[in-house]
This record gives sequence, C-alpha cells and structure tokens, in this order.
Amino acid sequence: MNTDIFQKENNHPVLKKLSSINNYLPNLRFRTKLLVSYIIIIAIPLGIMWYKNYSISMEVSTNLARQNIYEIVKQSNEIIDAQLSKIEENSLMMISEEAIFNIFNEIDPRDRYNLIESDKKIITYINKYLLEGKNNYSTSVVTSFYLFGNNTIHIPYEKFLDTEIYERAVQSNGALRWIPTYDYVKMYDLNYYSQVKLDYKYLFSAVRLLNFSHLKGGQMKSLDKSVERPVLIVNFKEDIFREVFENSLTINGSYYFIMDQDGNIISHSDEKLVGEKEKPIWMEELLVKGSGSDFVNINDKRMIVCYDTSKVTNWIAAVVISPEALMTYYVPAMKSYTINLAMMLLIASVLFAYLISWSITKPLNKLFEAIKKTGEGDFDTKIQIKSGREFGALISRFNNMNDKIKLLIEENYKAKIRQKETEIMALNIQMNPHFLYNTLNIINWRAIENKQSEISNMIISLSSMLQYTSQNQSEMEKFIDDFQWLKNYLFIMNYRFEGKFIVDYNMEPEIFKYNVPKLFLQPFVENAIIHGFQNIKSGGIIKISGWISDDKRYFVVEDNGIGMSIEEINTAVRRDTNKIGINNTNRRIKLIYGDLYGIEIESQPLKGTKIKVVLPK
Repeated sequence: MNTDIFQKENNHPVLKKLSSINNYLPNLRFRTKLLVSYIIIIAIPLGIMWYKNYSISMEVSTNLARQNIYEIVKQSNEIIDAQLSKIEENSLMMISEEAIFNIFNEIDPRDRYNLIESDKKIITYINKYLLEGKNNYSTSVVTSFYLFGNNTIHIPYEKFLDTEIYERAVQSNGALRWIPTYDYVKMYDLNYYSQVKLDYKYLFSAVRLLNFSHLKGGQMKSLDKSVERPVLIVNFKEDIFREVFENSLTINGSYYFIMDQDGNIISHSDEKLVGEKEKPIWMEELLVKGSGSDFVNINDKRMIVCYDTSKVTNWIAAVVISPEALMTYYVPAMKSYTINLAMMLLIASVLFAYLISWSITKPLNKLFEAIKKTGEGDFDTKIQIKSGREFGALISRFNNMNDKIKLLIEENYKAKIRQKETEIMALNIQMNPHFLYNTLNIINWRAIENKQSEISNMIISLSSMLQYTSQNQSEMEKFIDDFQWLKNYLFIMNYRFEGKFIVDYNMEPEIFKYNVPKLFLQPFVENAIIHGFQNIKSGGIIKISGWISDDKRYFVVEDNGIGMSIEEINTAVRRDTNKIGINNTNRRIKLIYGDLYGIEIESQPLKGTKIKVVLPK
C-alpha cells in the first residue's frame, strides 16, 4: 500500500520535472555548474525587484496615460465639432433666403441662359454662408439637370440621383445628413478618373434635401410640387481629421481611427483603410458607451483604446496604444536603471565564477584540446606534466596511449594507400590498350578506303593523344590538357563516322585550371557515338559542358541518341558489368575523391542520354 502511494507521488508532473533536472545536472561541466550557481543567486532577487518595479510603474503610467490620451481625443473631437457645427447653422440660414427660394421655384430646366444666371446668384449666397476654405473643400447645389455652385470638385449631376448620397439626403427629409468617407471615383462611377491622381480621392460630405419654404404675408410658402428638390452637398477632405489627430499622437506605435455607427472608417492612421468597412466585436461596446477608455483585445494583444463620440456627426473617434509603448514612453529612466544594475551584477558574478573555475578546470581544458587534436589526426600531441597528482597521472597515461594509437594507425594507413594505388594503376592499364586498339583500327581502314593525305590530320591528332597518355603516367592532369586530348579524339571519331554527328562545347573558363582524373570524359563520349548514334546516319549532337557551383565541379556529356532504359542504366554502373568505360570511370572517381562524388545518368529510350560527372572543387 505504501509502495503504491510512493509511486503515485513520483508520477506527479512537478516531481517528474525535478527528477529530469536532477538527472541532467551531473552531466554538466564543473565550470558550468559554478557559473550557473552564481547567476541564479543574483538573478532571483534581481528578477523579483524588476518585476515589482515594472508592475508599479506600469500601473501608474498606464492610468496617467489613459487619462491624458482620453482628454486629447475629447478635445480633438470638440475642435472638429466646432468646425462642422457651423455647416448646420449656415446651411439653415442659406435656405431661408427668399431669393434662393424664388430661383428654384421659377427655374426652367430647359432655359440654358436662365440656368447660368441662376448659378451666378447661387454662388453668391454659397460664398456668403458656406465659403470654401480649409474646412469645407467644396460646396454645390445639385439637381438632375444642372450643378450649381463652385466646381472645385466635378459632380456629374446626370448621375447624382443614382448615388447613395442622394438616397440618404432624401431619407433625411430636409435634415442635414453626414456621409462617411467614400471613394469619389466609385461613388460617382467615374472610371475614367481611376488612373488620375486626384487631390480629393477620399471625401466625406454633409448633404441636405432643400425643401425650401418662405414666410410671406403671414403665410408659409413652399416650393411647387412640380419643382425638383435640389440637394445641398458640402464636401470635406479626410485630411481635416488627420491634421488634428496625428499631431496629438506622440507615442510610437499608437494610431487613431474615426468610425461611424455602421463600421465605416472615416479616417485612419493607415490611409489604406480609409473608406473601408470594419466593425470588430469590441467596437460594439465602445459604440454603446460613447466615451471613455478601456482595455480591449486586438489581434490577440491587449491594447488601450481612448474614445469619444462626436455630438455633430455621431461618429466615434478613438486612439489605440499598447501598454508596452506607454512603458517605453513614460518609464525610460526606471527601465534603464534596472537593466544597467542587472547587467553589472551579472557581469561581476560571471567574472568571479570564471576566475575560480578557470584555476580548477585549466588542466582539464588542456587534456580536452589534446584529445581534440588527436581526433583530427595529430598523434604527435603531447601534454606537459606539471603535477604528480591525479591530473598528472591522467595526462601521463594519455601521452602513452597516444603513442600506441599513432603506431597502429600509421601501419594500417600505409597498407590502405598501397592497396588504392595498385587498384588505380590496374584500372588505367585496363582502359588504355582498349582505346589504342580501336584508334589503330580506325586509321588502318581510313588509309585503305581513301588513299589520301587527309589521314595526316588523324595521325597528328593521334600523335598528340599518344604523347599525352604514354609519356605522362600520373593519374591526375590539368583539365585543359585532358580537354585538348578529348577534342583530338572527337576529331578522329568524326572522320570515322563521316559527319554523323556534331559537337557543342560550353565550358566555364575557370574550370580549366583544376586537375581531373585522366581521360575521365572519354568513355561517355565514346558510348554516345558507338551506341547512342548506331541507328542514325546524320543529325547526331553531342553537348559537352562544365561549370563550378557550390564548391563542386560539374561536367555533362549529353546526346540525342537512342537513350537507355532504367534497367540499362542500372547495368552500366554495376561493378560486375562488362561496360568497362562507364564503370571504370565511376570507380576511379570514387577511389580518388570518395563516395560523395561520381557519375549520374539520366536517359529515356529514343530521347537521348545525359551523363553528369560531379567532382569537388
């Protein structure tokens, strides 16, 4: 029973964690243990102090900043309200003018001259009550037959009755209606302006359906029912909000936005969002409250939002800022002091621990370095013995062991070298007689058939080839010499097959300065000619290319011959194959450079063969 309880307690997650730490600690170096101990001793009280200071500073600064930012938002809203409220008052005064009433009550849409004269009179009253300036960008009175007023912004009156602006004006039945920011081109369906850079791309507007009425002789006179009710439209650039709010944003990372009750964005720090519609869930509560400051989650991040609702437009203006940005702005001195103190204490503790551990672990470090050098092949490494105690005895045994390992490895290494040299020589001996036999047969038949002096060209080429292969017995040669040999070989083969094929060379100049295994490309060229072109009389193409990339050299021999199947490719690279050339070359490359290098074959029947040789740089 007690055993079961003990096992259950050991299965607790905390106990498991402690157990894993306890198993890990013995594997740490002694110096590491010492350094970690000092760092922990300093870090725990330092962390507590940092957390307390940070928490208190954050709370105080956040509350102070929330209040200050809220006051800024409220004052900014009041400034804009003061500007926009004049539109309401002045537009009412303009409507009450008897002269404007008479103009629209008596206007004849078919009389062009009368329309122009009426436009001049209306402009006079617009300039009197709603003069264009910094606040209102343009003011117009729009009907389906004419646009009255200053034409700072072109409003196509023939399309105006189909717009959302006109629809909202009619719905308001004479009351002033504020239209949230919209795209001017889209609103009026002016596609030919889409490529033009307009100064007034985004606008918001105040509109009013002008149900003119006039008190005369104690009686209220209204426009005749047959008269079309014009619409007063005052346009504003979204910039008036930007100028007020951006000057108030003094904290990095903060941004503002202005939104109507339906989620239409009137203005935003990010100009790309202006005119868009976005109504996150947390905005619902802000719209209900109308004014204040709250914490909300925006994109899974806790943010502060200070907001206030306009009394004129009923739009909500808000500034968003992260608590971390407030800390950066309001508590730089405290943060700097804490970080500097922490760094000084950590540096002091690490330095003290390092000096103590260095005096203890210095002999171990020397032994470690000696073992590392031995692992890299330096078996002459010796460590000077300065102590006769534990470390001295350990170092003495290491030196003796190193001597014995050196002797064993030297004997084994020399035997392997001799074996590799013997195998390489055997492979070269196997290849050269086979090639010379074929070449001599070619010259013999050419002499019998032609009885011409052109054979001298073949003899010259063969002479250069024999000189290269017979006088120089080394396994590796400069590629520029080997490449010249290959060109001589192709010259002879081209005579033999009477122009059956052409050769295309594409070599990077840098590749010629490196050494290569002698005659390593010849077997692939020979296979292309003998086997790849066996069923064609002309049109054969051999492409030979070479380049350097990623510390590797690549050589490619490609032909447009009959190709090979997968089974033939596998047979060509097997060790027991009778295809001496391909297998021979592959084995030579691996013997010289290792198993990471060699040949790669890509081929399909009737689609040619591509052989890639990969060598180190």
